[in-house]
Amino acid sequence: MKKSIYKYLIFTALIYIASSCEKTPEVYDAGSGLNFYYTSTSDTLLSYSFVYGPSSLLSDTVWVKVETMGPLSDRDREISIVQQMTGKDDAVAGTHYVSFNDASLKKYYVMRANRSRDSIPVVLKRDVSLKTNSYNLMIRIESNNDFKLISKERNGVRIVFTDQLARPSRWAIYCSAYFGEYGPVKHKWMIEQTGKKWDDDYLANVLGFTSSDDYETGTNDNYDGGYCTYLSQLLANKLLEYNAGRMAQGLDVLKEADGTVVAFQ
Repeated sequence: MKKSIYKYLIFTALIYIASSCEKTPEVYDAGSGLNFYYTSTSDTLLSYSFVYGPSSLLSDTVWVKVETMGPLSDRDREISIVQQMTGKDDAVAGTHYVSFNDASLKKYYVMRANRSRDSIPVVLKRDVSLKTNSYNLMIRIESNNDFKLISKERNGVRIVFTDQLARPSRWAIYCSAYFGEYGPVKHKWMIEQTGKKWDDDYLANVLGFTSSDDYETGTNDNYDGGYCTYLSQLLANKLLEYNAGRMAQGLDVLKEADGTVVAFQ
């Protein structure tokens, strides 16, 4: 009995010593910071195409989410955004997008009072050059009088935009497992057959795919494998019927511009 009490007292003393040696957690008190808000790494790459809109659409807005670090504020705080050149097909301010220092956008580049998250606009312009090329617009947050701290890991969003059908960023390995390799002819045919855009919004919010090439992270909470399998088989059957109709007219089966046969397997 005495041995048990003795062991208990030693154990209690050790717990007390260990707890007294623990450091008090540091309180975040380094001012206010601003990051882009990512739910996954796929949020760092956004795709957009004017091809889905009417010919009268001359500009459109992509909204990008940001979040603060540090305390809230009871006033609106200015957000500073700049373009970072990638060295390849970089968008030109005034030609491909509305400059971030344009007076018309100033009221939108703020973190509204008492908010920790908000969205800022990137206004893309439908320049004729988008008919034959895709452009990169890499944006990052810049320090100003309201936000001094920036996380390098969460300080970059790239928008790829065009006026052609382009491979959505979420048509990655997981999506390809169901619908095969991407091709613009296939993409156009799928739009015609289903009435859906098959763009990043559809792939993410309806089918549940991300832009990750990792099977472990290639889907989100909207993913339903059974539905994707059904949809893939439905399209494959429709393609068989479509090709049979073409061949009856003396035409070849549906192919991409480089001669690759459109297929879902």
